[in-house]
Amino acid sequence: MNYNDYLKNKQPIAYKIFENAFKNQKVFHAYLLSGEAGTPLLEIAKYLAKSLVCLSPTPFACDECSNCKRIDNEIYGDLIIIDGRKSTIHKEDIQRIETEFSKTSLEKKGIKIYIINLVENMNLDSINALLKFLEEPSENTYAFLTTENEFRVLPTILSRTQVVRLNLIDKKDLISESEESNIPTIDAELLSNFYNDVSTIKEASKDDCYQNIKNAILELFDYISDKERFRFFYEKTFPALLKTTQNVRLFFDILIFIFKESYVYSIEKETIFKSLENLFKIVNEHYKNLDLKIIGLMDERNELNYNININLLLLHVLNKILKKRD
Repeated sequence: MNYNDYLKNKQPIAYKIFENAFKNQKVFHAYLLSGEAGTPLLEIAKYLAKSLVCLSPTPFACDECSNCKRIDNEIYGDLIIIDGRKSTIHKEDIQRIETEFSKTSLEKKGIKIYIINLVENMNLDSINALLKFLEEPSENTYAFLTTENEFRVLPTILSRTQVVRLNLIDKKDLISESEESNIPTIDAELLSNFYNDVSTIKEASKDDCYQNIKNAILELFDYISDKERFRFFYEKTFPALLKTTQNVRLFFDILIFIFKESYVYSIEKETIFKSLENLFKIVNEHYKNLDLKIIGLMDERNELNYNININLLLLHVLNKILKKRD
């Protein structure tokens, strides 16, 4: 994806902020990129990091030089990325940044950059360590932090960073642009809830795991009227598909989307997700108290943070969330 075009056309305020900073060489020592789930925050942070060390900036990264390529591949010597989407961020992660950046720069540019994706997933000890690091920034050291929930970020972090807020692209426009890029309508509509740029949606739509889980969930609801077939298909299909935590999260995300939009459809009697309208009708016919179902699914998804047995979790979802018709 061309993130220069994305920022310029879809995020003009953020584009102007960083264009001025790079042109005038007045880059703040720490930025917090704030955007809703689906916004390509980590990718933008990496693009901005590239712009700081690019060999031919304009003033943004050229995406072609060796420095840009090495940041793309996360092998640039003076770059550390900590991803809170993968696991909770601990004090040791912040200490690793401090230790590595206390040493002589490994790169000719002499610029050290760290990216912390989803700072809301830091524990208290790591937050305190980060605050100290932000208060006493080393020379030529820059931070790009990201968050999908600014309200969960402590004011002490907000006050020590320059907050740049990124807007979601309108879903109707995103779906339309995705369809124009030859992405199947059902994938464009479904993935527009998880990603906020066409390139990422296109890439995700080609993923075999996504396709298998999506198709299995849609087939599951074909058996919603037949209790035995419903249970048999679920127990036969999903344990084999959902062997990794990442796949289980995707399973929950799709289910939560279906129940949320079914609930919205029950109120508004219309939806922008036309390819799924019949599914929303079916869910409303067979389930009551959809708001409680949504909360239940979200609670079960959160259990993934505690190393719970996946098979037991799936069985619990079947018995408590999906099978029960109240």
